Amino acid sequence: MPYSEKQFKTSNTNYLDRDFSELKSALMQYAKAYFPNTYRDFNETSPGMMFIEMAAYVGDILNFYIDKQYKEMMLPLAEERKNVINIAKMLGYKVKPSSPAYVNLTVTQLVDANATDITHIKPNYDQAIVLDKGIQLKSQDDSNIFFETLDVVDFTVSSSIFEPEPTGFDDNGLITEYTLTREVQAIGAKTKIKTFNVGTPRPFLELVISDTNVVDILSVKDTNGNKWYEVDYLAQDKVPIETHYTDDWVNQNPDTDSRENAYRDFENNTIDVQVPYTLEYIQTPKRFMTEINEDNTTSLLFGNGLLRTGTTGSLQSGYFQTQQAGITIPGEPSSFNESISPVVANVNSSLGEIPSNTDLVVTYRIGGGIESNVGSLELINPTNLSVINSPSLTAVGRSVSIANNEPARGGNNAETVDEIKHRARAHFLSQNRAVTKEDYEARTLSMPAKFGNIAKVFARRANFPVDDEGLVALNELRTTVTNALDFDNTGYNDTGDIAEITNAVVDSVAGGVTTTGMLAHLESISGLVQYMESFNANYGQASQPITQIPTVELYTLSYNNLTQLSQTPNLIHMNLKKYLNQYRIISDAVNIKSGYIINFGVYFDVVAHKGENKHDIKLKCIAKIMEYFSILKMQFHQTMYTSEIEYELMDIDGVRSVNFVQLGQGTESSDLSDYFEKPLWDMTGVPGVDDTSTGTNEGYGWYYDFKQFYDNSQPNQYGIIIPSVEPAVFELKHPTKNIKGVVR
Repeated sequence: MPYSEKQFKTSNTNYLDRDFSELKSALMQYAKAYFPNTYRDFNETSPGMMFIEMAAYVGDILNFYIDKQYKEMMLPLAEERKNVINIAKMLGYKVKPSSPAYVNLTVTQLVDANATDITHIKPNYDQAIVLDKGIQLKSQDDSNIFFETLDVVDFTVSSSIFEPEPTGFDDNGLITEYTLTREVQAIGAKTKIKTFNVGTPRPFLELVISDTNVVDILSVKDTNGNKWYEVDYLAQDKVPIETHYTDDWVNQNPDTDSRENAYRDFENNTIDVQVPYTLEYIQTPKRFMTEINEDNTTSLLFGNGLLRTGTTGSLQSGYFQTQQAGITIPGEPSSFNESISPVVANVNSSLGEIPSNTDLVVTYRIGGGIESNVGSLELINPTNLSVINSPSLTAVGRSVSIANNEPARGGNNAETVDEIKHRARAHFLSQNRAVTKEDYEARTLSMPAKFGNIAKVFARRANFPVDDEGLVALNELRTTVTNALDFDNTGYNDTGDIAEITNAVVDSVAGGVTTTGMLAHLESISGLVQYMESFNANYGQASQPITQIPTVELYTLSYNNLTQLSQTPNLIHMNLKKYLNQYRIISDAVNIKSGYIINFGVYFDVVAHKGENKHDIKLKCIAKIMEYFSILKMQFHQTMYTSEIEYELMDIDGVRSVNFVQLGQGTESSDLSDYFEKPLWDMTGVPGVDDTSTGTNEGYGWYYDFKQFYDNSQPNQYGIIIPSVEPAVFELKHPTKNIKGVVR
């Protein structure tokens, strides 16, 4: 029931009065209402008015600071830089004290020609060198501006982007010298080293680098050579480790356990796609995070756990939280070693190890700013050239030159308050998790290119409603089938099993002749073995039980050096799986496969206006078709409409009409096949598992029946190329060869 008037008393005090005049007026009205006979002198010069105005003044000041503090707690309204930086930290955004410029450098080396075969003269790659990252250059206009290369420069592998250029000839006109060209990215910054002496352990140790233009932290090492890893937050117990293919070289040469170059995998197989780096995630207690202070200096913040003296065995049991030392909870175990694990992110774990009684050597870069946006050909005097592929090779005398043929871009000064606000808001709205299939596709395409390029990706949810009992039954079934077909006793199924049973049956038949019926049985067994080989390629061998059915299937394709679609190498799939593992939800299991490539050709027949140059019209038609089917526009499960090509051709000046346009692989009809020397397909089977080249046209993709889409009995669907059920991308592989036409 509502309150009565006795229970609820109203007040005539107005709490909306905020400034001096309103508070003064309210105090005067209050005095007149409650002290009418006590005080009546409201003259401006009276002592009573002095006290009223002083009270209004204090109220005005308090209201101002209350409003100011409330505004400073909200990102859109905050004005003080310190508060904006703190709110940005709370949202997970790291403020940048300075943004460096970046530029692509052109690096060249002269090598002698290899004239062993006079009919096939080529560069002598034995003289080619591999330059380590960290080459320094400085601006010729401002000696305080430095640039450093960010990656290795490898001249030992031929490049389809930069073909070797003959630059030296003898008196007979034979090539004697080649120029090898590569590109490498450089950053407008300079490396510095600072040493901090750390004494007794202190939780959340903070080390401040006084430079106000720190670009990034390269490494932190202690006296014992231990490396400390930068993380986004101290509770992060896994850190990514990027390994370049040159990092594992022994004595400056690739050994048997290393990758020779970016086009080799760990089995020394040649791959079409360049993969300079491999990705691993490790757990480590030696971690720190960086923070940017109000004065643009950079702080290194360490954790709150330390290593016990004399600890042996696993590091996982050798840490405890200094914040909890000495606390004993009744009924709980008192062993810190059993209850606390700093390398596992749980509620009991520490936030990383505290460095103590050591020297920390911090290597970092400084630079950036507007002035780092230097012009083209301004960087000179390369230094710190280090050859890493052979101890007998040096950069001296190798005719190495470096130049920036384009200006540097991207350099900027410290972020303004408004820039921090907008970027912190955008960072907060961006998610670091993958839930939907669109999330997986976007996250896949955002993997850094140094781990391998992913050109096309398609994700879908797999429909496997299998419970724990079903997993047990599935593993038992697979083990049974695998053991039954393991004729060569290797523990897994492969083509060796087929050869083993074939030889056994042939040897057992009199005269060495196998009957037709036995061949049929062998073919059936062969198919079953191939199925199990494919199954195990996706889910591991039978000796590795299935623990989770994949809920997300990813199909990928990559570009080769000619920007043509290629099967994504397993090395990239390994990097991608480890990369996605940090973003997927715990209930997801990701299975990554290669997609299908369906190559096709185009034939057109158009009529030109009278007096038009038919040759020019044909070139325009080919250019229009090439633009329409640019591989950059093609995606998985994309439908193609022949009518749209006809409209595009009709839009060309000089074309009067289009008789017809047809897409296909040269096997649809006798008319179309006459225009292509070979059918535009070659592969059969499952990509990356049991794909087989038929020899029809090596280098092309899978067969697809285009004829079904040009059926005159279905005029409403005529010329509409529906994508295949399996994830595939249509590709016009060689436009200059695969586009044929007639202009009448």
